[in-house]
Amino acid sequence: MSETPLKMDGIAVDVATWDADVLVIGVYQGGEPQAAISLCGEEVAQEIRQILKAGWMRGELGEMVFLPVARQNGLRISRLLLAGMGKRESLSLESFRALGASVVKACEKSSVENAICLLALDKHNGFKHWQILETMAEGAWLGKYRYDCLQSVGKKDSPRHSMKKLWFAVQEERVARCRKLFEKVEIITKGVMLARDLGNTPGNLLTPEVLARKARELAEQWPIKTTIHSGKSLEQKGMNGILAVGQGSANPPCLIVMEYRKGGDRPVLAVVGKAVTFDSGGISLKPGAKMEEMKFDMSGGAAVFGFMQAIAEMKLPINVVGIVPSAENLPSGTAQRPGDVIKMASGLFVEVINTDAEGRLILADALHHAASFDPDVIIDLATLTGACVIALGAHASAVLGNDDILRDQLCQAGERSGERLWPMPIFQEYQEQIKSVVADIKNVGGREAGTITAACFLSRFVDEGRAWAHIDIAGTAMDLTGSRPHVPKGSVGIGVRLLCRYALKERM
Repeated sequence: MSETPLKMDGIAVDVATWDADVLVIGVYQGGEPQAAISLCGEEVAQEIRQILKAGWMRGELGEMVFLPVARQNGLRISRLLLAGMGKRESLSLESFRALGASVVKACEKSSVENAICLLALDKHNGFKHWQILETMAEGAWLGKYRYDCLQSVGKKDSPRHSMKKLWFAVQEERVARCRKLFEKVEIITKGVMLARDLGNTPGNLLTPEVLARKARELAEQWPIKTTIHSGKSLEQKGMNGILAVGQGSANPPCLIVMEYRKGGDRPVLAVVGKAVTFDSGGISLKPGAKMEEMKFDMSGGAAVFGFMQAIAEMKLPINVVGIVPSAENLPSGTAQRPGDVIKMASGLFVEVINTDAEGRLILADALHHAASFDPDVIIDLATLTGACVIALGAHASAVLGNDDILRDQLCQAGERSGERLWPMPIFQEYQEQIKSVVADIKNVGGREAGTITAACFLSRFVDEGRAWAHIDIAGTAMDLTGSRPHVPKGSVGIGVRLLCRYALKERM
């Protein structure tokens, strides 16, 4: 991740006190500057309007143009940065995230160390002032992320200029609240960066054992109790789903349990994340092309790690149990076979039709174990099905479950966090597809409705009457395009902001 942290703060609207390398001013598509341009003084404002009228920039989202400006009218700033905001009527919170990242990237490219941003002073599409601050700050931090710890060649030859401080101009009475908001957003984005780091780490460097070690490190740093179940402990608990998936690898599987209990007698939230540290498909081997991307198959578990770190650092008064089943799915003489029947921890017998449908096997044991903590709510996240990628692509994760209220709360959290969800049904008719002739159920239900039948499988391991939601992040966990400024190529760190937003509810 980025070596130099970016500090953010609010600064009162007192132009005479401002002293920075750059002043950032928003421009709508069509060349209309934001109203706060008046703070620059009439002479500077008029110069900007003439430049825009001459067509120097169109104001498209992410378009950036630097302008020199004489230090006058009390403005102790030598450069302006005109930041394209896109169409006024199309502005969204995601636009502000992208804008925050674009500003930082432009400043770093031009060796700017500190800047003052006016973008949150204007009213935009009815968004509240703090929503613009929150999302722009979030985007700015996320946009600084880099996973370059495994690179050595060329680093010294191409030094990176890192931005150090970004101020947001606000009314004086809002500065203190602005500071608290930024503190919280920074903590959450640090959780995202942890998840990104874990997701980007190659399979040879991040085995289930290494992931367990990282859970212990979290316990050393934060008030989190960590328990690792492996080997005999998994056998004693009857977690044969986890054991079966990992039995083909020299790296043994494990079940990671992280408990954060600062909520007194409040109900428990259980969050379960799939962590197959590398997925070859097992005996049902995947095609070789793009198999290297299967290091991302632990993204659900990575989200749980990032979430646990964030809530602990925020000191939230809640009770959360994070459960991460982890295994490496490889073919070998000891690997499970298609046609095998496994007795799961819950007592259900599962026929393995396809060893590449392994995620649901480890999640099933983890969901059963989650019930032992008597949670009010269970949420699981997993890169589970290729069918979800076909259905929703990279712009939304699927959410399924047994509780409409929980589903709606998560969808609202998804809209606010920018990690959108789209509901899918679990009708009883879909359960028929996973019936087995030789066992209770089978681990795949055919090509049709693959995302739904996978959720049907998981539903069989959740106690009746307990609120549960399954989030399939197969299409959103990684981004190989790099088309969004706040989302780098590789691991997205999906799920951390969503879970934090859900846990915070009205606290943020």
